[in-house]
Amino acid sequence: MKKTIFFILASSICFLINSAFCQEIEPSPNVSSNTIETADEDERDGDPSDSSIWRQIWAKKGRDALLLGMWSLHVDGTGEYLGNGSNNDQNHLLGIQYYGLSAGTFINSKDDRAWYFGPAREVYSHNFTDDTRFDIGYKFGLLYGYGDDLINVGGMSVFAIGTFGVSWKRLGFDLGVLPVGVMTGNFRFDIDF
Repeated sequence: MKKTIFFILASSICFLINSAFCQEIEPSPNVSSNTIETADEDERDGDPSDSSIWRQIWAKKGRDALLLGMWSLHVDGTGEYLGNGSNNDQNHLLGIQYYGLSAGTFINSKDDRAWYFGPAREVYSHNFTDDTRFDIGYKFGLLYGYGDDLINVGGMSVFAIGTFGVSWKRLGFDLGVLPVGVMTGNFRFDIDF
């Protein structure tokens, strides 16, 4: 029953996020010259309520990809790799990113199955060569499967993670930093749907 409720809730949120936020901003076809557009941008630079800063923060949708494997490092010393072993560090992630949304499942720190869903955004990307790329981004959304370990309502918690990725051709590795003192690493395979 809980999985059905989670699926319905996640599907509803997916629809809302997709329709409200995942539409890429395109230039207006009505702009007749670059000088008008530049003048408008210069006038908005001093306005802190300008929505362009939110466009920069919201950035662009994350690349479509399969997410595989995940290992974590608990900086409080409770992990199995660098600690007393009370937390699981092998998380076996299986996830997908599609059109700026990410969803998946993994084994959490307490060895329970967890599910997540939310936007995946790419703030910065730099190509070193035609085949090698570095990305900085973030993900946030809903998380199910942690019980009383995290603040939750009906078993649903929220999460936020900063990501740093390195890619060679379609194969990549993402390093994630969570504000709760956990670092993660997982493989990514970029795909074109």
